[in-house]
Amino acid sequence: MIPRDIERIINNKTNTIELADILFLKFSSDIGTIHNFGRRGSQFAPEAILNIVKKLACHNLLKWSELDLANSTEEKSDFPTSQKSLSQKIKNILGLESRTQKFVYLGGGHDYIYPTILALNYFAKKMVIINLDAHLDTRTDQAPNSGTPFRQIAADFKGELEIIQLGIHDFANSISTMSNLPNGKEVVATYEDVRFGTKDFCETEKFLKRLIPYQEDTVYVFSLDADVLDAGIMEGVSAVNHRGLPYDFVEDVLLYSIDELKCQHFGIFEYNPVYDNLSQKGARTIAALIYQIMDDRFFI
Repeated sequence: MIPRDIERIINNKTNTIELADILFLKFSSDIGTIHNFGRRGSQFAPEAILNIVKKLACHNLLKWSELDLANSTEEKSDFPTSQKSLSQKIKNILGLESRTQKFVYLGGGHDYIYPTILALNYFAKKMVIINLDAHLDTRTDQAPNSGTPFRQIAADFKGELEIIQLGIHDFANSISTMSNLPNGKEVVATYEDVRFGTKDFCETEKFLKRLIPYQEDTVYVFSLDADVLDAGIMEGVSAVNHRGLPYDFVEDVLLYSIDELKCQHFGIFEYNPVYDNLSQKGARTIAALIYQIMDDRFFI
């Protein structure tokens, strides 16, 4: 009889990150979320999510690896400096001569998208970030936190930048948060815009092709804040969304990003397993999205 783990994703793990087709960069800390007065617990998200992913059936020979880069001690001491330090670590990994084609960034708070983009900016001067979120995460707070990353990115990005925000709620964003960014272009499609633009989430591809047409020489980054998903499937977040996007739409955006936009960088943030239910519904939902990322149909 074949041992179960041989047929599961866990069997394809390699401890040599240069040999990984898919690399998970984990940020097991919630200091940025705490600075934003969010609920503690997102530090456990990377491990909770990957524990589900590892058990899924494997249907390809792609190798994967994982590496935790968060340093909560440094974050507690000097958060802005820790973000710059983390960005350098990510940059060093991205610069390795490796076979990695897809990078999955697992938070932790959404603050980790900032050092990730800073690192990517070293290699790409033209970038489109597709962010699915209930919040713009462009707060004007003086101190950085999980609510400020996209305003930080807009201020520090060197090159051509577009941030496309999907699923935003007016009631979840203050007037100052919705003010113009210092640089770059921001396109906001609220929940209502998405719903009506897709005819109740039935014509997603047409909507996405109009909103996010493919451009050559552009690096695309997919960023998911778990609280964009409807509370019926995502309870484990700091701010539960009573009017969130359906899973199928989120998956459609992910598949469009992979298939049409040739996206290789995927961030998943703000899941909080402490507030999930006993069935780990939220972790399983995110694992289903990661399973799509790991599908070898979408490899070059």
